[in-house]
Amino acid sequence: MGQHARRTNGSWHWLALRALGVGAGLAVAAFLGRWLFLSLRRVSLHATPYTTPPIGPELIAPRMRRLVLSDLHLGGGDRLDDFDDDDALISFVDGYARGAEPTELILAGDTVEFLQVRLPQLDDDEYSDAAAALRIAQVIRAHAGVFAALARFIADPGNLITLLIGNHDFELHFPAAKAAFAAALGVTLDDPRLRFGVSYSGGGVYIVHGNQFDGWNRFLNFDSISEPFEVVRGTQLVKEVINDLEDDPLPIAHLIDNVKPTSAFFWYLVSLPRLRIPAARRFTTRGIAGFLQVVAWPTPHQMPITGRGPGGPLSSPALRWLWGWVASIRRGRVARNREVARQVGEVAGAVEPPGEVIEVIDQVQSEARLQTEREVRAFNDRFTREMRQIARSPAHRSDTLFVCGHTHLARMVPLGHGQLYINTGTWIEIVYDVATMRRQDQRFPFLEITYPDGAVPIGRLLVWIADDAPQTWREGHLLTRAERRGLSSPQGSADRV
Repeated sequence: MGQHARRTNGSWHWLALRALGVGAGLAVAAFLGRWLFLSLRRVSLHATPYTTPPIGPELIAPRMRRLVLSDLHLGGGDRLDDFDDDDALISFVDGYARGAEPTELILAGDTVEFLQVRLPQLDDDEYSDAAAALRIAQVIRAHAGVFAALARFIADPGNLITLLIGNHDFELHFPAAKAAFAAALGVTLDDPRLRFGVSYSGGGVYIVHGNQFDGWNRFLNFDSISEPFEVVRGTQLVKEVINDLEDDPLPIAHLIDNVKPTSAFFWYLVSLPRLRIPAARRFTTRGIAGFLQVVAWPTPHQMPITGRGPGGPLSSPALRWLWGWVASIRRGRVARNREVARQVGEVAGAVEPPGEVIEVIDQVQSEARLQTEREVRAFNDRFTREMRQIARSPAHRSDTLFVCGHTHLARMVPLGHGQLYINTGTWIEIVYDVATMRRQDQRFPFLEITYPDGAVPIGRLLVWIADDAPQTWREGHLLTRAERRGLSSPQGSADRV
């Protein structure tokens, strides 16, 4: 009897383990099947009327003074807003851009930080004309002084403003967003003093934002809004991971979205200092868990879930329920991923690693810092190669200056044949070295383009200093206050091509 009972209990245990194994196998098979389906599916992107054309030579006044800035990232005025020095930009516009001669102010992409504007009435993944208008209205309210300065600039005779679209302000393709920007400057969309473009080519100058050189932020269709809405991997990482991380009380948290390239985000987190502190371990582990979850899934393409899209069969009101259901599934996955990342971070922060693990962490951090440096160098070199390839193309062999932003790192690189690549950097705070928390000293770079010798443009990469004259930007050198005052708008050999 006892032996029979033992056999019976053993059979039940075996059946239970078998059932668990089958269940686990089915769950893994379902996950892999879903992953394969999403990875191998073909998504057809259809261009919509919400488009922005390039600005060509016929629209560019010859020999006009031009000032180029990029990557302002004007946000909604909350913790996610990285632009924290409105006074510096206002003083630049009023004190330098507004001069005695007509000037074109070119904002070369990522001027408006749409990706980090959070509003209670909008879902993070809602992309529409109306949603873009609400987000930019919040930015205009948060930086009213900046927009007032731009309005004063554009009111001066002969001045104009050109906005190029980047990956963070891709929603400027929406007409309502353009109209709101124009209204904040006191003009209408058909006013020639304000124009929008995806690229700028003429007057010996070629300018783009530069995200199309970056695989994480390259759009298949950058010239217009697509249906379904195209979400690149970098946008997904900001929306699903970085915005959530920036709510963390860790002092470095608000700068985490300024990492370039995006592919170095993982190594940046691993190399963060003070991982022996629980709060730092919690933040780092949470960020890594979120990053890996984003990388594990294919890039989403958002459907026009409102049923009020830019037109076409996908925007049909009859399909509104379908897109709402699709969106609810995706939002549920994002919420679960965030919760998993938080829980993993809490565990990592609560568990004190033993001494031998600390030694391993130190070794891994050392290698992570080296890997971050390698990725940054490779990232910058890729931009130089892309610009050199464009400069060698028949359409641009006669151009002299090739300009972009996106990398957040100002640079001047000779391309040969009298051509020069210039990166205009960013006006937000960035960290060059996470180990020492060294920030940039040449904080507000801009490019001034003039034509002193006729039709050939001369570019000077300068640094704006509110209480001093603009100073020449220097490669690999941090200007001291004494050096700033010792310079007086020099025009060294590096200023000329």
